[in-house]
Order: sequence, then structure tokens, then C-alpha cells
Amino acid sequence: EATGCKQGEQQPGPFATMATARRSSLSAVAVLLLGALALINVLPGAPSAGSFVAPSTGRMEVQSSQADQQEGRVSLESVALGAATGMLTAAPAHAGVLFDEIFPYAGATSFAILWGIVLGFVLLRLQEAFPE
Repeated sequence: EATGCKQGEQQPGPFATMATARRSSLSAVAVLLLGALALINVLPGAPSAGSFVAPSTGRMEVQSSQADQQEGRVSLESVALGAATGMLTAAPAHAGVLFDEIFPYAGATSFAILWGIVLGFVLLRLQEAFPE
């Protein structure tokens, strides 16, 4: 036949191909919109409505009475604020894990896998060179 179809087989109509094209472009637009929203939330100037840490409201001041300052007593509130400040400014215990552990082990593992592939090909060539 001139149309290239087998007997009993129907060609898709023009509306089916248009719907497929519209569906693929719609999914691409949806992916681009989600990517843009994610990028906006990651940027430094983005509003932090859903973030973990609330934006700072200013400097916190602890007021102590004149009697406390003269006698050398320290209020519990100032001790708690000092301890919290020390804990918040300290680096986390796992701060150097990426460069100290993950990169070296990943490099060693990758090298071992690639060296095993090379040795496998060498053994394969040796088997071909000396058939039994």
C-alpha cells in the first residue's frame, strides 16, 4: 500500500500526536517551575517562612540588678545564655567528615573497582592467548 500501514492497522490521527506533544511540553514546564521554586527557596535573599532557624530579631540583652553586680552573683539566665551561645557557635562534631573520611574512602573504593576491571580484562586476554 502507499500509506505504509499493514492491513487492519490504523494510523494515529492528528489529534493524538498533538495531545502527546502538549503532554510532553506540559511536563517540561512543570519540572521547570518546580526547579525555579526550589532555586528561589535556596537563594540567600529568599524569605525563610519554612526554614528551621527563625531570623534574628536583634541583640538580646540580659539585665541584672545592681545588687547582683555588686555582690558578684550571676543570674541563671545569663549562665544559660552563655552556655547556649557557646554551643551554637561551636562547629558540629561531623564537620570534617566529608574531606577526612568520605572522599578518601570513595577514592580508594573507586580505584579498587577500576583496578579489578583492568585485571579482569588482563585475565581474559591471557585466557585467549593460551587456550587449553
